[in-house]
Amino acid sequence: MYKPRILLRGELENILTAEIVGQIRFKGAAERGEFIIPSSNTAADNYVVNAGDFRIFIDDVEISIDELKKILDGAADYIVFESHDEFLLRFRELYALGLIDRTITLPTLLNYAADNFFSLNNAVQIFNLIHALKLPRTLDVDGFFAKNDYYMFPDMNFKIAGIADVEEYPTLRNFYAEIYSREDCRYKFFDAILLTAERTPEEFIDVLIELDALSENILTFARKSSELEKFLTANENVFEKVSRFPAVNGNWLLLKKFVRADFTCYVVTHKDAKLETLPDDYKIIHAGHALAKEKFGYLGDDSGDNISRLNPYLNEITALYWLWKHTRHNLIGFVHYRRFFTADGENILSAREATELLRENDIIVNGCQFGYIALYDWKIMLSGRKLAEHVINTIRKYIALRQPDYLAAYDRVTNSFGVFCYEIFITRRKIFEAYCEWLFSFIIDATEEILATTDLASSDDPREYRAISFVAEHLMTVWLIKNRLRIKTLDIIFRDNV
Repeated sequence: MYKPRILLRGELENILTAEIVGQIRFKGAAERGEFIIPSSNTAADNYVVNAGDFRIFIDDVEISIDELKKILDGAADYIVFESHDEFLLRFRELYALGLIDRTITLPTLLNYAADNFFSLNNAVQIFNLIHALKLPRTLDVDGFFAKNDYYMFPDMNFKIAGIADVEEYPTLRNFYAEIYSREDCRYKFFDAILLTAERTPEEFIDVLIELDALSENILTFARKSSELEKFLTANENVFEKVSRFPAVNGNWLLLKKFVRADFTCYVVTHKDAKLETLPDDYKIIHAGHALAKEKFGYLGDDSGDNISRLNPYLNEITALYWLWKHTRHNLIGFVHYRRFFTADGENILSAREATELLRENDIIVNGCQFGYIALYDWKIMLSGRKLAEHVINTIRKYIALRQPDYLAAYDRVTNSFGVFCYEIFITRRKIFEAYCEWLFSFIIDATEEILATTDLASSDDPREYRAISFVAEHLMTVWLIKNRLRIKTLDIIFRDNV
């Protein structure tokens, strides 16, 4: 934990939250009776100090102003006044000599400098840097702005988000565009994440790993001569680029990570898709390849760890399973040979368009489709009451066993009139994996039980053997309504007669 090193002007012998590295005192205008407490009519920057008339003593040894500044850049972080009155008497002297930003009172030390390096200039500087660097959607991980009185700016209309406790001071909601818990923002993506708490190199690495998928950029403060500063200086090659911005007692750093542009949208098919031309970064995958009577030269879903044999009952989900187990794309899409996302109503969504949309959103899906009857009744109409209810209830049983927090959402969707259709999407890897981990924690076992307790395996009626897939294609809606994602809906281009 960060323990500020201080030069104390006062009588305290011990401060549990700080390390006293020396006692400091001054002689100057105040002793000569030439100074008054500053007011709104006495501008500090108009005050001129003759450095020769201002004397500094540390542990009763006189030092120069330059020597004091060197100490504040090395052995000490702050000059701390126990007495408010003496601080006010010294204010303009310290200001004029360039020391005021390193000088605080004891209450300021206890209130603001407990877990990171406090400086008003630093707080203003990083706020301005975020906007100068065009990183408006920055996530304030350590609640830096909440701790530095930015609740006083209720109508800034910026996009900075924060992980902060707002129960005690609800007005913080006016400053942050969004306020998250650590759990809430795990699937988000930001222009940068802001790390300001004092961390050891090991702690810094841990938080980078934890938040790795949230941004390509890290904004952090490295205190001068700290272990973190030494570590980052020695390991600059880990990052694509390191930019430094000098600050009080350290530097603000912008760490740009090496990010490999890796977008692939998979087009799932079970027949010759007749797609001679596709946008760059689109690739066809043949679902149910293990059982296919005819092969078309496409990527199959039956190598390595796979569930291709279940394709007659789960449809495109067998290809989804294979992609989860065998790909590592940063951005991944999943569409059908007859259904493609479009941004303009005419052209298939390009990799560039998808990437830009995912900077502001977490997942792209097809717009919600509403029907005239509830999904529960729709399944009965498609597959018959006995079979449909057996499928719905068996999947429900396995959700209750493996994902009980989603049971209410499953019931809600089952009885609703609207869903995100077709189980097509484009999203970031972390979200893709989270969804697949959830889905495949129960759907395979539920399918196996349904096959063991029905005659689906011998049925040649697609309305029957597709009964599971009729329910499964709406499970993405169940997952989406339980997770705090920024959902972007797009229209689709539908290809007829294929």
